[in-house]
Amino acid sequence: MDNKTRKKGQEYSNNVIDSMKDILNIKDDEERQEEVFSYGLSISKETVINYLISWGGPAYRLQITFNEDKELVSIKPQYQDWGTYWVTMETTSKQDEILSEFVSSLYLEETLYNE
Repeated sequence: MDNKTRKKGQEYSNNVIDSMKDILNIKDDEERQEEVFSYGLSISKETVINYLISWGGPAYRLQITFNEDKELVSIKPQYQDWGTYWVTMETTSKQDEILSEFVSSLYLEETLYNE
């Protein structure tokens, strides 16, 4: 993501969160609840799987996301060292193909949704 888009997105996010804060400051409970529920456009469900490849320092996992139709949405390779947060790694298009083929070989859709 380029810096212009990141800046624009951050400004938009700040405005949305400020609007949420205004809604939360409504004193009347019923009115506040009505505003909270009418604020969003829709709700969708995703399933996120963290497929751990190595642990310790360093650790590596694939964060795999499926949408509510059980379709693969994303595969994010993530790295973590002792005492640090998980960080998503950038990948090339060739690496994306390899990750996709690897995850397809796990048959997660069948395993997850046949339980």
